[in-house]
Amino acid sequence: MSEYSLLINILNRELEDVYLEYYKASGVNAMFSCLCCGTASKSVLDYLGLEKNEKIMFQSIIAYDNAKKIMGGLVSKMGINLPGTGIALTIPVGSIAGSASLKYLTEGQSAGAHQADEVKKMSDYMYTLITVIAEKGCSDMVMDAARKAGANGGTVVHAKGTATEFTAKFFGVSIASEKEMIYIVARKNDKDKIMKAILEDAGPATDARAAVFSLPVEDVVGLRSVMEQE
Repeated sequence: MSEYSLLINILNRELEDVYLEYYKASGVNAMFSCLCCGTASKSVLDYLGLEKNEKIMFQSIIAYDNAKKIMGGLVSKMGINLPGTGIALTIPVGSIAGSASLKYLTEGQSAGAHQADEVKKMSDYMYTLITVIAEKGCSDMVMDAARKAGANGGTVVHAKGTATEFTAKFFGVSIASEKEMIYIVARKNDKDKIMKAILEDAGPATDARAAVFSLPVEDVVGLRSVMEQE
């Protein structure tokens, strides 16, 4: 198992300051944030008691032992499992390049030690993070396809592509640099059918021209209410 994890925390935007204080108190100094929005339908928003879907996404590299404590605190101290609060997940980090990068990303943290026999294969993880890169304005097309295959919702981050010449050659058409990245947390058993549905209904042959990949999720909190919506 990796000594470090990538923590991703998606929250209602008004919770930004209180969660930042929690992370600082937990020894996490290098925290990166970006604005994003949810894709939940009106029925899901009503169920969760929300009127709008503006979100903020935190990302940080967390030492493995610290990640377990932080994820536990998000439930016990911050109440992230309450409907309408948010979601947090951790993804194993393969490597960090250079001692300076390591110190910068993990300042104030200790890698600690965990049992060598805790090594997991990708097939051992219960959840997966499906990431979709699509043309700007096509997140609805992506999510319609994903929901048809069982996905409950996702988070959209606006982005900009830099490889326009390469993508034009790859897809055979000119592609705009403005992109939308859609993050969907799903059960491992649902991953293949969701990814297949996105490729069929929003893939390279459509206006969305979506590219799709997935990452294993080590741990997840705050997902219960969304999963029970089905």
